Amino acid sequence: MNYYKGETKIASKKYNVAGVFEVEDKEEVETYLREIDGVNQVQVNLNAKMIIVDFDPAVVQSAWLKETLQSLGHSAEVLN
Repeated sequence: MNYYKGETKIASKKYNVAGVFEVEDKEEVETYLREIDGVNQVQVNLNAKMIIVDFDPAVVQSAWLKETLQSLGHSAEVLN
């Protein structure tokens, strides 16, 4: 899903992520993803095991976001 924030095109990706069970996991994922240039917002839903990332596709690719999740030890499947 894409939308515009001012003049900037923003993409939104949902990931089904295994291994995010605790508040500490949630905080770690949010911290690492938010540090990536181009990431605007990160939402982690522990109950649904889902992460939604809003980002500028001109700055960062969704493949990099998935690789970051995997580097933290979480398998990630793109839902949209």
